[in-house]
Amino acid sequence: MNETHDSKDTPEPTRRFTASDLGSALALAVSVFALALGAYQTRLMQSQARASVWPFLSIGYTYSSNVDRDAFIWTVNNNGVGPAKVETVRVTLDGKPMHDWQQILVALGADDTSPSMATSSIGGEVIPPNTNRETTIAPIRLNDREVAKLFKAAEHRLGMDICYCSVYDECWVAHWQRSRVEAVDRCDTLGGEAFSN
Repeated sequence: MNETHDSKDTPEPTRRFTASDLGSALALAVSVFALALGAYQTRLMQSQARASVWPFLSIGYTYSSNVDRDAFIWTVNNNGVGPAKVETVRVTLDGKPMHDWQQILVALGADDTSPSMATSSIGGEVIPPNTNRETTIAPIRLNDREVAKLFKAAEHRLGMDICYCSVYDECWVAHWQRSRVEAVDRCDTLGGEAFSN
């Protein structure tokens, strides 16, 4: 009597894990690790490149009551390591946006409508870092002692916000007499009216 063997009843040979399979798995793991390491190194290099050109603006003043020249100087410094592209400048008095220095002088009650002063525009300027050199910009320099006193007395009423960007278009806002800057997406966030001198 012929017995018919059903192919379903025959056990299939089990696949064994061979040395070549182990080698393939290890090669795949090493490839994935190398790819992850390369991505991490690329990200680290980009962060280092950004940090190497990071600008940091600070806004302050100097005041001297006993000389006629340079009695009051409003100062803007780039204490970072990269250039700062100034995009937007806003100056306020009592929270109200001002158009120019003349408007501020009138609002402060200066007797002379054209006192002895020098102004510098910073809107649209690129301020280099002050590493190994002096790069302070003086938006206004008052030589008249009486007008300088008015500015000094109003220092808590005055405000200046400067929005600036790095060469990588990362942007910050520096504030009058504050040690910290505020990161922003773009420089149209200041609102109010642009200041010109």
